[in-house]
Amino acid sequence: MDNEKTTVTQTTRSWLGIPYATAQRFRSPILLPFNPNLPYDKKGVAPLQAGNTSWLEADSGFSEDCLNLNVWAPENINEKPLPVVVYIYGGGWMSGANSQTVSNASGLAATGRVIGVSINYRLGAFGALSLSQYGGALAEATNLCLQDMITALKWVQANIAHFGGDPNNVTITGHSAGAFSALALLAAPSAYGLFHRIAAFSGMPSRQVPAWSAEECAIEVLTALGILDNPEELLQIEASLLAETMNNTIYTDPGVGHGVDNNCVATVDDKNQPNGVLIDHPMSVLQSGRHKDIDIMFSSTTYETGYWVLYKTEDFDPKSIDNLVKEFAYRNRIPRSRAKKIIDAYNVDGRTPVEIRGLLLTDYSFTLPQARGALAHAAAGGKAYLLCIGPVEGVPAVHGTEMYGIVGQQAPDASDEQIVRDNFVRDALLDFATGNHSQLWDPVSTELISQGIGNPPYDPTVHAQEVLQIFEGVERP
Repeated sequence: MDNEKTTVTQTTRSWLGIPYATAQRFRSPILLPFNPNLPYDKKGVAPLQAGNTSWLEADSGFSEDCLNLNVWAPENINEKPLPVVVYIYGGGWMSGANSQTVSNASGLAATGRVIGVSINYRLGAFGALSLSQYGGALAEATNLCLQDMITALKWVQANIAHFGGDPNNVTITGHSAGAFSALALLAAPSAYGLFHRIAAFSGMPSRQVPAWSAEECAIEVLTALGILDNPEELLQIEASLLAETMNNTIYTDPGVGHGVDNNCVATVDDKNQPNGVLIDHPMSVLQSGRHKDIDIMFSSTTYETGYWVLYKTEDFDPKSIDNLVKEFAYRNRIPRSRAKKIIDAYNVDGRTPVEIRGLLLTDYSFTLPQARGALAHAAAGGKAYLLCIGPVEGVPAVHGTEMYGIVGQQAPDASDEQIVRDNFVRDALLDFATGNHSQLWDPVSTELISQGIGNPPYDPTVHAQEVLQIFEGVERP
């Protein structure tokens, strides 16, 4: 594939803020019809969320009633419908919106090769709080974020032909929580047939929260609000208070979510919960071959959790190797002697404990499940591609570094190296989504093959093989 391609500037048309569903608080979304007679010339409202929202470019404000999507299409489309790329933003299921530049898929449509779609879904207390176990008015409140995504995909199936898109050629892509969610949909029967490929950036077939842990999170929120004995009072709580309360119950150490119990906000293993959305773990689905017809691209950066090493050092620092060994053993139910051997593999070259933790969790939470997932999918008869994104001039290869490239945008003040790298990411996604796989590198077979871009500090294929050896026998749910 030619990684020297430059950004295309073909004129596009846009339809912004299209409502695809409506939903009452803690209820499943209801699909809405498309009204082609409205202008759709203004961004829709962003999902209500806590914390700093200035980066979201949410020109129309925030609301619980946020189930809208954006569509971008080339100005000129031939008679043949174009493939569709649906982008799902990340943000740990607690933040994000389709209003921000790194959710703006017009950059993909500007190549003339696809229709770009970017969706909103409910966040935090409104989309990721598991409450169906309480029944009554809360009985539908399980994986509501996924329910929103599935409904958006149903809307695409019903309406994308109006914009020149092919409903039988839909790729879902996303970053971080968006990628984790896309892969989770492999285990959601209500999503079957709604998409045909997945391009997962910095999100793997892992990090599924057990039902018991999800309920503990709900109990913390209910307790903080003083309504543990009457959960349905959540329906009356002022929206911003509810958002802030859940936000305040979340850990401050960003490494906490990297354990087998995934004590964090994420998609929930709700197969045995009332109105469950998922029936299995995505890794198990890949191993089973049930979706071997779905082509998958897995991508991660060389220093994913280095973001927290660099920018959240105090929160992320284990302070000592002994602390790190104890934590890694405890969080992952690994004998401490084995945990020490694993960490010894990273405790080289004078690295500090926080640097070791960053490299350890990068591999444990991203490189490892990515490699295992690709091998499992290939062994079951599916097609899987691995992409490894390295640093470039002025930009480290941490979590989020490739977000502009995914949607075909250019980062402000991007270096020449960054433009080349981001264009490679964009074009790889487009070649994948359009079925132009001859332009890609070789897929994974019985052996790993990982394509590097940027300046990886190692050979990506060799490193992935080493990671598989380091963590051999260690589960990574």
